[in-house]
Amino acid sequence: MDGSNQRANIMLQRVMTSRAEHAVRGFPLTGMTRPAFALLLLVLAAATTVTAAPLQADALLAWKASLAASPALSSWTNATPVSVCSSWRGVACDAAGRVTSLKLRGLGLNGTLDALDAAALPALAVLDLNDNNISGVIPASLSRLRSLAALDLGSNWLNGSIPPQLGDLSGLVDLRLYNNNLAGDIPHQLSRLPGIAHLDLGSNYLTNQQDYRRFTPMPTVTFLSLYLNYLNGSFPEFILKSGNITYLDLSQNTLSGPIPESLPENLPNLVCFNLSTNAFSGRIPTSLSMLEKLQDLRVSNNNLTGGIPEFLGSMSQLRGLELGSNPLGGSIPPVLGRLEMLQRLDIMNAGLVSTIPPELGNLGNVNSMELDMNQLTGVLPPELSGMRQMREFGISSNKLTGHIPPALFTSWPELISFQVQNNSFSGRIPPELGKAAKLQILYLFSNNLVGSIPAELGELVSLEQLDLSVNSLTGPIPS
Repeated sequence: MDGSNQRANIMLQRVMTSRAEHAVRGFPLTGMTRPAFALLLLVLAAATTVTAAPLQADALLAWKASLAASPALSSWTNATPVSVCSSWRGVACDAAGRVTSLKLRGLGLNGTLDALDAAALPALAVLDLNDNNISGVIPASLSRLRSLAALDLGSNWLNGSIPPQLGDLSGLVDLRLYNNNLAGDIPHQLSRLPGIAHLDLGSNYLTNQQDYRRFTPMPTVTFLSLYLNYLNGSFPEFILKSGNITYLDLSQNTLSGPIPESLPENLPNLVCFNLSTNAFSGRIPTSLSMLEKLQDLRVSNNNLTGGIPEFLGSMSQLRGLELGSNPLGGSIPPVLGRLEMLQRLDIMNAGLVSTIPPELGNLGNVNSMELDMNQLTGVLPPELSGMRQMREFGISSNKLTGHIPPALFTSWPELISFQVQNNSFSGRIPPELGKAAKLQILYLFSNNLVGSIPAELGELVSLEQLDLSVNSLTGPIPS
């Protein structure tokens, strides 16, 4: 302790002694003493801040020293303690000079968290190290950051297990550990975080063998992502009891069984719901029609059967609908043309035996449509030209016949990919293709097209991939 701190402490002790003596004798503090006492408290507070600043600086410098040398932290130097708050990159402080935020996202930092002294940062509320090269384990000592509200260690190279001690961070609202190499069970202690709203553990190697089954309901969670892990078994029960979830991503696991009929009752606020690439089976529940806020439904690449349900056409709020890579069977319901807000439709490889309903041309906001690898027959309806936002169109590997409608290319100014290969289209290649100025991918191979290649294709300056093979085309190739 330096001389100024010693003097401040001595003066405070004297005032406290004087205050005690007055109280013992039954005399109140005089008008002269009250301001003096308040002033000395301010002096002591300032002295305490000066004392705390070097501790914070030393702790951060020690951690910096443990990292590989990086120009990103060149401002972290042994300057005055005040510089920690005023000039150190990514550091923010409160009015008392205590470090409250470390935002070091995407700086290429290389090292571990082992040397980070959590005890020296009692006021730290935000720790953001996303998108660096931090490796090693997540230290259990981070649980000593009692003021922490947001912890983002996503997109690093962290390994080992998630410390159950993180469940002691009672003020934590936002926890992001996605895109690392974390393994082992998800600790059930995380479900006890009383105010957690955003929990993202996606893209790791996490399992649900033991602790996961001990999870309790998480009523404060609105965003929950566990995608791309090693979770198995049925739809997690604790999630059905976490009724405020709006964004739920359980994709790319091996979860199985039916999609719960009780979803609308238990999770009425769902906006985004992603179960793609699992092993769910059975029909798409009709109860989903009661999810009035649902905008994005992704259940592709499962074992769902029973056809595309008609009720989906009544979910007018849908922006994304992905049902592909399921053995659904049946036909494409024309009522899907009522989804006027839809932007993305994926029903590829779904065992569909159908024609393409002209009503799909009413989907004026669709920019991506994948109908590939089904058993679609009939013609390509010219009414599809009404999908004026179309960017990526795929109907390859079907049994479609007739001509390719020229109106598509004058009505789809944003088109970048047109893939209709492996069908039975006939006639000439429409010269209007030259109007698709942004086209990058054009696959017309393995059809029954005839005639010459239109010179207008030479105007497609953005074209990167072109395949016209296995047709009956003649004449020169346009320059």
